[in-house]
Order: sequence, then C-alpha cells, then structure tokens
Amino acid sequence: MSLAPDPQDLADRLSETRWHTIEVVESTVSTNADLMARAATEGTAEVAGVVRITTDQTGGRGRHGRTWTAPAGSSVAISAAVAVGPHADRLGWMSLLAGVAVARAVDAMGVAAVLKWPNDVLIDGAKVCGILSEYAPAPDGGVAIIGIGINTDMTPEQLPVPTATSLAIATGAPVDVQDLTATVLAQLDAVLYGWPDDIVALAAAYRDRCDTIGRRVRLVAPGDRDVIGTAVDIDADGRVIVETSAGERIVATAGDVTHLRVAD
Repeated sequence: MSLAPDPQDLADRLSETRWHTIEVVESTVSTNADLMARAATEGTAEVAGVVRITTDQTGGRGRHGRTWTAPAGSSVAISAAVAVGPHADRLGWMSLLAGVAVARAVDAMGVAAVLKWPNDVLIDGAKVCGILSEYAPAPDGGVAIIGIGINTDMTPEQLPVPTATSLAIATGAPVDVQDLTATVLAQLDAVLYGWPDDIVALAAAYRDRCDTIGRRVRLVAPGDRDVIGTAVDIDADGRVIVETSAGERIVATAGDVTHLRVAD
C-alpha cells in the first residue's frame, strides 16, 4: 500500500520548478475536478503552479467520460495546473508531454516504458498510467489541468482489466511514491519548458517513445466508424496519422478517437 507523499519534502525537492504549491489530501473524488473548481472560483491565475495529489481518488475520470477507480493506497493521482497564456491552440500537446514525463520517471525506476497514443503509458504492453488534461479558459489564457493517474502498488487481483499493470508488479518491489511523484513533477516541469516554442523537439521526444507508430491499428471514431491501417506518424499538432491499405491518410486528434487498438 502506497503511503501519501509528504508535501513539504516535495516542495523542497521541486523548489526550482514552476510548482509553487504542493497539496496532498488523504482522499478526494478527483484531483482534476478539485483544481478545475478552484480555477472557476478563485481564478486561473491563482491556480497556475498548484499541484494536488492523493493516493485515494474515488471518482477519477478518463477520456470520453470513462471512470477510473482504484483501491485506496494502490495508486497515485497527480493534477498540475499550467498557465496557458496565448497558446490555447497548442493544448493538444499537454497530455502527450505528460506521458513523456511519466515514461522518463518509470525509466528511472529501472523499467522500460513506452507510450500508446495519445495518453497511455505502457510497460510490456500493459497500461500503468493514464492521463487526462482539461482546460479552464480565462481572459489571461487560463490554465491547463494535467491529471496523471499511476498504478503504483496494485496487486494482480486489484487490476481493473487484464491489460493493466502496476509499478509494483513490474519491479517486484513496493513503490516509493515520494520519489516517484517528485520525479514525475520534475520531468513534467522540464518538458513543459519546451512548450509551446520548441514543438519540433518535443514532438521528436514523443515519437521516440511512441509504440503506436509503425503498428497496424484499429481506430474507432465517434459513431463507431472504424479505420484500419498503419500508424505512420504523430504530426506537429500531436495528431496521429493512420495510413490505410488503399493509401488514404487519416489524421485524427485525441478528441476524434474513441479507441485506438492494435489491429488483429
């Protein structure tokens, strides 16, 4: 069972980053929802740079309204608020860059991690982390709330689906959530320094991690419209490019895609 991180220790470790306020709560429905609500009541400028963390999130959310729950102490939920300024057109990169940060943090634990477009972190083909970014607009550009949920100490019996895993399963040892959280946030701060002015380098870093590129995939769009082809690239806007057997190229954003799976 993962112990909740110590916020003061995290604040000390992250003192040179953009994360000026670290909050750790024993339990909450959703760390993302908490920060979104505060952005609405306190203002987005007040929330930018705040991080909210729990090891007991009771009503986490994924893309397309999917729910995400885990037994208390078996995962860590991290939400970080980032000032957007005049760059709302580049928000599509937030979840992708968070995936890069988490993958690097997992690497630091001695485990190889790859990314499944758009927002899943995988170990040996199984999902260990999901990411959901939300946007609170405001006249000053607003904030992006980047939500990261990592399966830390889940046992095989606790996994929500057979295609999931946890860091404890992958490493064979209990997870130091303090170190993990500090590393994730430090890496997230680092990759965000390139956003949005160095998208070329950031896109290259994402492609290097993206296990989806080169795979034959089945892309399911809203309305259950299927596209089957080979994922050939991620473009400068973070969209996946799928080439069909007929040579047609389909370009899709995360919002366009209900599911993307390896094709049979």
